[in-house]
Amino acid sequence: MRKIIYLGIVILFIAAVFLRMNKITSMAEQDAVGIEQYYKANGIPVEVEQVRRGEFLVYCRVNAQVVGLKQTEISTPIAAKILKVHHQVGDMVKADEVIISLDKEDPRSSAQYRQQKAVYETTLKNYNRMLELQESGAVSVSQLDEIKMKLDVDRANLESVVESVSLSSPMDGVVLDINAREGELIAPMKSVATVARMDRVRLIADVSESDVIRISPNQKIAVKSIDGNGESLGHVTKVSLNANPKTGLFHLEMEADNKKGQLRIGTYTTARIEVLNDPNALYADLRALQRDTDGKNYVYVINNDHVMKKIIETSGLNDEYVRILSGVTEDDKVVVSGFKRLGDSVKVIY
Repeated sequence: MRKIIYLGIVILFIAAVFLRMNKITSMAEQDAVGIEQYYKANGIPVEVEQVRRGEFLVYCRVNAQVVGLKQTEISTPIAAKILKVHHQVGDMVKADEVIISLDKEDPRSSAQYRQQKAVYETTLKNYNRMLELQESGAVSVSQLDEIKMKLDVDRANLESVVESVSLSSPMDGVVLDINAREGELIAPMKSVATVARMDRVRLIADVSESDVIRISPNQKIAVKSIDGNGESLGHVTKVSLNANPKTGLFHLEMEADNKKGQLRIGTYTTARIEVLNDPNALYADLRALQRDTDGKNYVYVINNDHVMKKIIETSGLNDEYVRILSGVTEDDKVVVSGFKRLGDSVKVIY
């Protein structure tokens, strides 16, 4: 008997739940009908924006490495001991200013220095002696010219040896790196210092095929400074037409101003390349752009509190707007939000 009572209670509970669900569904359907009737009578709420005419810019952003516009590695052709390091990283140096001095008395470098010095001094003595003999007519002009030429050659050879132990920069710039300590030995052709021009920098990037087709030499660029405040301006200098077979990417080079030292050599930064600049473009809010099943772009244009679906031709997008070539005018207003119930000739409110 108790089981029958429990079964009856369960059946009553299920029946009550079922009736309640039917009631809720009926009320929802009534509400839906009411909302549709409201929208039909008053219009679907939408947000609209005016189509505009004016300057339209499109940028391509690339990740680039900052390197010196002119950069040189300083090394020596001989093995020698470092006598003195005259500068440190960050110092400004002039062309031919000595950065590192090697020990001329080091056996690895002194033999050649002493030999060239002895040759030069011997030639210089001979030249001075022949100058005295020329006054008495004992030496011809051709003989004097010959010894003078030899003196110039020997002087150049000696200066070359001196330069090999006095390492200097061939240009004005900033010392970016020094790999040398006083008293240590260095190997031939090992880079001991790097100097670069800093007032302008070079930026190197690798870009995809979809990006490279939009980029060409002399396009303007803007690069964020290392502190995020301000920008360095420049232009594209080189665009490769051949992709790297290993990466499938195209090599790109740019130059930018760096007079205030906003960009640091060796770091990576984002360069913004201006790939499109139309001073008199027709454009609309990017949110207005829709695409139908045939792949055609369209917008909803406001016409007497109703919307009209208009196919448009576009060319160029940026972060906020789409450039429009045909299909609308600058007097039009287009829907940018509230597309859910929209269709051609539907009444709207905004």
